[in-house]
Amino acid sequence: MKWNILPIDSFSDYQPAWDELNKAAHDVAVLNSHFIKSLIEHFASEQVVLAVGYRQSRIEYMLLMHKVSWARWATFMPSQAPICLMVHGKNTLNDEVMSSLCKALPGHVMQVDLLQIDTRQTHLPESGRCIVSDYIVTGTRPVPDNFDEYFKSLGKNLRQNYNKVINRAEKAGQKLECKHVSALDDVIEGVKKYGEIEAKSWKADLGTAIEPDNDQGRFYTNMMARLAEKNQACVWYYTIDDNIVACDLCIIQHHELIILKTTFDNDYAKSSPALQMKVDMLRYYSENPEFGIKNIEFFGKAMEWHKRLDSILRPIVHATWYNNILYQKLVAVVKSIKK
Repeated sequence: MKWNILPIDSFSDYQPAWDELNKAAHDVAVLNSHFIKSLIEHFASEQVVLAVGYRQSRIEYMLLMHKVSWARWATFMPSQAPICLMVHGKNTLNDEVMSSLCKALPGHVMQVDLLQIDTRQTHLPESGRCIVSDYIVTGTRPVPDNFDEYFKSLGKNLRQNYNKVINRAEKAGQKLECKHVSALDDVIEGVKKYGEIEAKSWKADLGTAIEPDNDQGRFYTNMMARLAEKNQACVWYYTIDDNIVACDLCIIQHHELIILKTTFDNDYAKSSPALQMKVDMLRYYSENPEFGIKNIEFFGKAMEWHKRLDSILRPIVHATWYNNILYQKLVAVVKSIKK
């Protein structure tokens, strides 16, 4: 393995190669080069580099990395990215790859942290030099071939609560609707609508809500617009009497839809609009197979409602690779003393 360590502004030149590796082994929208480019533009400093790994002139690995302390590097991990910003054609990391990366990175490198590795996509080195730690458990919900049979298989409480919302709305003369938009202007407007709902939530008090004039808002507007131009983004709404009470920002690649962000109006919490919308989304894609969506991916921490939808759960992990066994033991001793 040979590596080129490049300034992050050279990423544009490598977008086709990045996408080729993504499609070869991962094929997920959160590793689409347009998603990555938006992350770089809005959150990457000049300290972030692009590491490109070659074998016999063929690109096999690409990672976004930055130095975090003496002799220690890590994958660049803005909070807007749900998984490690790394693509590789063979779906596997091993000691040879990691050792050659350490030699190529500037300075003396003893430790590399690979953050938020999706275990569905990356096989980690099976050696004493790679230490894996838990991050979260996430969920995937395949679109059922037969929605009615799927709905019957769900827990009694979920089915009863879902039907109660519908029955209560009918008695009150309310109109419930679940719909999605995918045209460029509609998607941009959708990010704005999302922000308006989130601005009323607890996230606004923490300063993490999406707003048009903050980094979050600019990133999601820019990224969603780029992917909408390629028919790879959509916004789902749940409305009550034409009032938007829940909103999902979604991106698409291949046969998978990823829900990046979910919000709902707390004034309508009694109607569980976010969960109602998920059930209706599954119904829609099940009954409209021409859209080609076979899987809905959440990537966030699996909540109780993920389990109630009978999602398939899997771990997202952190992995730390040590370039030297003695250094690894020293780090373990220091951690033990601190505890």
